[in-house]
Amino acid sequence: MIKQARHNGDVIRRASKTTVVLQVFSVALLLGLAFMAVDIVKRYSTLQDGIRENALWSVYQFDREARRLHELVHLYLAQGPQSGIAVKTLTTRYDILYSRMNILEQANFERQFVLNPEIGQRIAAIQDTVYGIVAPFDALAAGKDVAKEQLLEVDGKLETLLGATEDLVIFTNNWVSTNRAEKRSGLMTLQVQTVVLVGLLVACVFFLIFNLRRQLRSVRRAGLDLEAMATELNESYLAAEAGNRAKSQFMATMGHEVRTPLNAILGTAELLELQTLPQGMLAGVQTIRRSGNALLELINEILDYAKIEHGNVDVEMRPVGVRALAESTIEMVRDRASENGNLLELALPDNFTMPVILSDPTRLRQITLNLLSNAIKFTKDGVVTLRIAELVTSGPGCLRVEVSDTGIGIDNASIDKLFQPFSQVDSSISRKYGGTGLGLTICKQIVEAMDGRIGVESVRGKGSTFWFEIPVKPARIEESEDHGMHDAQAAVALKTLHILLVEDNAVNQQVAAGFLRHLGQNVKIANDGFEAISAFENDKFDLILMDMQMPNLDGIEATRRIRALPDGQAVSIIAMTANASEDDRRLCHEAGMTGFETKPVTMPKLRDIIARTEQIVDPGQMASVKAAPPERDSEFDTLYEQRRAELIEALGEEGFNELLDSFFEDAREIILKLRSTASPKDQQTIDHLLHAMKGAAASVGLGEIAATAQAFRSGDFSPGRLEELEHLLDAQKHRLAA
Repeated sequence: MIKQARHNGDVIRRASKTTVVLQVFSVALLLGLAFMAVDIVKRYSTLQDGIRENALWSVYQFDREARRLHELVHLYLAQGPQSGIAVKTLTTRYDILYSRMNILEQANFERQFVLNPEIGQRIAAIQDTVYGIVAPFDALAAGKDVAKEQLLEVDGKLETLLGATEDLVIFTNNWVSTNRAEKRSGLMTLQVQTVVLVGLLVACVFFLIFNLRRQLRSVRRAGLDLEAMATELNESYLAAEAGNRAKSQFMATMGHEVRTPLNAILGTAELLELQTLPQGMLAGVQTIRRSGNALLELINEILDYAKIEHGNVDVEMRPVGVRALAESTIEMVRDRASENGNLLELALPDNFTMPVILSDPTRLRQITLNLLSNAIKFTKDGVVTLRIAELVTSGPGCLRVEVSDTGIGIDNASIDKLFQPFSQVDSSISRKYGGTGLGLTICKQIVEAMDGRIGVESVRGKGSTFWFEIPVKPARIEESEDHGMHDAQAAVALKTLHILLVEDNAVNQQVAAGFLRHLGQNVKIANDGFEAISAFENDKFDLILMDMQMPNLDGIEATRRIRALPDGQAVSIIAMTANASEDDRRLCHEAGMTGFETKPVTMPKLRDIIARTEQIVDPGQMASVKAAPPERDSEFDTLYEQRRAELIEALGEEGFNELLDSFFEDAREIILKLRSTASPKDQQTIDHLLHAMKGAAASVGLGEIAATAQAFRSGDFSPGRLEELEHLLDAQKHRLAA
């Protein structure tokens, strides 16, 4: 097979070289053809010049007109006026001769004829003669008498002119004959070149076809041979894979068989350690236990690798407490670290954004234990640190786990050998420290099964840092696995809708849009009623979440206009407003809304709206929502914490903090606007500003501010109330910052 592969490779290489030669030949042929084509074009251009006005015919016409004029002048002189020749005839004949002179001067003859110096001299002499007799003929044309002596002088000049024109006719005739003979010879040469060119093209085409067919046959044979080799290789691969699976199955079976008695040995050793034994015997039992544990780790690695080879990497997602998992894992290797004289450290953030995550605790502990065991094994009298951090990403949350040590380290050339099965940095490692070389391979496979990544940073002699990152989602530790699965299925079961969110407040926009995207929905935002109408005319929506009070055009009027559009009756429009009175509900119903929900917006509330959107067919069937009673002061903190947890679940800790900062910035602008419009005449503007503050505060869980803003809407808004609201905002901001 190897010999055949080399032969096929030689065939393909020869075909490649021949193809290069053919390409060079084609380029040379193209250049030669281009040169010949340019030459042919030039020759045709020369022939094209011969198509221009015929010089011989023009000279002959001029000579004939000169002779006619001479005959008339001569006859007029000989017979006088009795000859019957009118003066007008004489002048007309001179005008014709004059025009022929102009034609002879200005005609577009062949370039070689015009450039001939002798032709130029002859035409110049003729021109002087013709233009020299213009005066007598002008006098005759004007009706004046011309002396006979002048006419005799004209007759003499015409005699001279006839001689010159006759010589010009003879010269031109000779020139034209010679030129035509030369062009006829050139045309024959051109025909011969064209025939040669066509023959060369035909020969080259046949040459190319012949060589290309030969190369194609060679490549086709090589391709068939390679296909047969690929089939053989595939069969060999399948056979090797079957043997590999048999080997892995054997390893797994033997691992199980060996682990059964080994567990009994370890259990017995532990029982013996609990009893009172002589000092020498106790040391021996401890040696048995340590050696048995090391052997058990090797067997477990072999079993895990056998599973991974078969593609059986099971990941079971359930709520995991990050801090508890890290602390329990570090305790499991603390004694082993002490045996090597190592200091074991755990570095955790003070507060986790997601203290409980949805992941596989068994696999997380397995990876972390493996990395810690390696760090402890290759470090003597040093420091081993387990560090866990949360990474901020644009998508889901990300957990990063690092295990750093001050051990022997790894050089850059050897790092590539890591994470490969049965591979260690060098052979002396396995003899000195032991191990199968499977641990990091297993960790890599598990991390990739959890959609994460793993890597290492190391300096020879200074230590190493192994790390892995996995995407995580927040969870609640008190939730059972069944309940968590039920929530996940409920989220997946929601149909993805195209939703138009109509909201003028930036904070409310961020909250609602974040919740909707967390629920897997497509969201488009409109800042007022006009933008909502424009968006509805240009796009198709399944659901519209409409705020009631907005600048420019409120939600009530926007709903009426949308319902009046051709497709306006088919879409569900849900009122999302801080106004929760029966009058508000009635206004929404009369405008054609299909639902009425009070703010603040919550994720369960949005989930229910999306779930029942398909069931709402009649705008009159609008859910009746009673006004929520104002929250009591004692409940404000609880409401804030609940709202904060809900927003963090959808937006993350950083997203919630940005949302909170955005609220206080907007609230500060509202305070400034209230201070500039705090007069009884601006009551409507004041009411709108307080309504905006109430909705935004409720969205971030600041119920006390929301309740205060709502209470101030019911009465006259005095400067004292403005100051009270400003103090409340500052107090809340300082309390949250603390």
